[in-house]
Amino acid sequence: MSSTIQQSIRTAVTSEQVFSLKHGQVVHGSVKKLFPDQRAEVQVGNQKMMAILEVPLKAGDAHYFQIVGDKATLQLKVVTDALNSSKATSSQTKQLMDSLQLPKTTEMQSIVQQMVKEKIPLSKEQLLLAEQWLKEIPPQVKMAEGLLAIQKLSELNLLFTNENFRTLISGQDKNGLHQLLDAFNIALQNDTSIPSSQKGNLDKALAQISQPFSNELGGAILGQVIERLQSQKTSESDKLALLNLLKDVGLVPKQATLANWLSSQVTSIESPADGQGLQVGQLLLQLQNPVRAQELLKFLQNMIQQNQLLSAEGKDEIQQLIQKVVQIAPQTREWNTAIKSLINEVLKAFAEASQSQPFHTDQKLFTPKDYVLSILTSLNGKELDAKVFEQLTLLSSKSNQLPVQQAFITAEATIQSGINSIAIEQAMKQILGNIGFAYEAKLAKGANLSQLSDSLKPQLLALLQNQAIATTLKETAEMIVSRLNGMQILSGENGPQHQFLMQVPLDFLGKRMDASLQWNGQMKEDGKIDSNYARVMFYLDLASLKETVIDMQIQNRVITINIFNESDALMPYAEQFREALKTGLSSLNYQLSGVFMKSYIKQPEPHPILTEAQVSKWGVDVLI
Repeated sequence: MSSTIQQSIRTAVTSEQVFSLKHGQVVHGSVKKLFPDQRAEVQVGNQKMMAILEVPLKAGDAHYFQIVGDKATLQLKVVTDALNSSKATSSQTKQLMDSLQLPKTTEMQSIVQQMVKEKIPLSKEQLLLAEQWLKEIPPQVKMAEGLLAIQKLSELNLLFTNENFRTLISGQDKNGLHQLLDAFNIALQNDTSIPSSQKGNLDKALAQISQPFSNELGGAILGQVIERLQSQKTSESDKLALLNLLKDVGLVPKQATLANWLSSQVTSIESPADGQGLQVGQLLLQLQNPVRAQELLKFLQNMIQQNQLLSAEGKDEIQQLIQKVVQIAPQTREWNTAIKSLINEVLKAFAEASQSQPFHTDQKLFTPKDYVLSILTSLNGKELDAKVFEQLTLLSSKSNQLPVQQAFITAEATIQSGINSIAIEQAMKQILGNIGFAYEAKLAKGANLSQLSDSLKPQLLALLQNQAIATTLKETAEMIVSRLNGMQILSGENGPQHQFLMQVPLDFLGKRMDASLQWNGQMKEDGKIDSNYARVMFYLDLASLKETVIDMQIQNRVITINIFNESDALMPYAEQFREALKTGLSSLNYQLSGVFMKSYIKQPEPHPILTEAQVSKWGVDVLI
């Protein structure tokens, strides 16, 4: 990534830091006002202090001061002569290095330059530590990244340790997580010291990250299987192969045959709790008991009519069958046959919806596959959860049975063609959850530990407690944890400003993409995000377009989008979507200012878009 883009990241939000002043730190300060009795107002960063002068200073002059003493007896010792604002940063750097008697190395000069430019408070001891760290950074890490990590250590008041330094470097790394996860997976498979149960749990966590649509794909596979089992065009041998797949995951009893796989195996029937939860399976099961049949048929009729997932054609077929059942006398052979046909038709309608609308939910937030699962588990009398869809996906992908392979391929194509903004949002949330991105934050909010423990991060932390694991496995696990920790540290509040970083290793049915997002914006007094002003930067590593950066700036609900890419062929494609984008943003009360294609090298640094900073005044007396 070019230095231009990197610099724009740093200046996306500007706000003066409220540093915690500590003994030994060297800080930049300006004499604002002189008062009688040798008193002066001195501003250090965002803090204004009343100081007692022991040496003559002039109002308007800036100096570097060294903090002496603790907070109770805070003093400022003049380190440099008055700094001329017209002098170059290099001149101020030289003066400060000479005053502190620092080594004249390239690393030290870079650190002090950053310190002067950003007005970072650092002690001489911290400067010497930072110099050593920069000398030891890996070749692939740029000097600018190391300097930014040092700056963040000071701004965030973190312990000045090599571990925190490397964590921050890792957190700002825009290289995707796919490479790290792949390396970890290889090391995991090669390490024979890991207990099989622990390795299995880690394998499962990695699979959930790499297959965000596993549940939806499983639902579409189930829809395909049901559709083919119900079709007269499917041969008996193919139906047997498909039926065996349902048996393997427990969706139908082991003794089920092609003639009775949809017949209820339940001998006792409990009444459904009307209006509570997903009840379609129990409702259909109740229809086989004629005592409440008329009442339940009416309830089913209303439920089907109001359902947002079913097609109009599917609803009509079900309603016609309901009308037919109503006109037949209960407990007759014709009535039993009609009830079975009705159950078959309801299952068919939701099976079709699980393929045509895999990412949609109804008013109760249930998906079509949830209804299919409800019907099959109720008829089977066996309680199954959503993990059955993952099992279906896994078994189907490995099956050597041609009809199962065909169902898998068709379902995969259906899911791929149905991916939309809802699916992308759902996948990103699922991947971040499976990685354990906000693991500690969720724990702090009282989330269920058992539910969080299946995610990758807590499993990596547990793995690192094992001293017997191979060095390669340990190193890759530490790198992943460090990356996640770094992003969390860099995501946080700074007064009214807020920054959020995240990386998502997207894998859509074999199509891989590493996506990083950085959001900068303001928080309102009520603690909510101010949607009127923000800056969002997307870093994408795409198969064809390669490295692409999308910089979206929002000023008073007016959006400007800059796309950085080296390809000259993008603009015609962008024009095709401009009106759709404009219309979509307008529906959300945003105005599109423009979409601009830019190269990395030629662009000047963008101006900061957020300049407000809270000013806090200290009433501390200090001695200069």
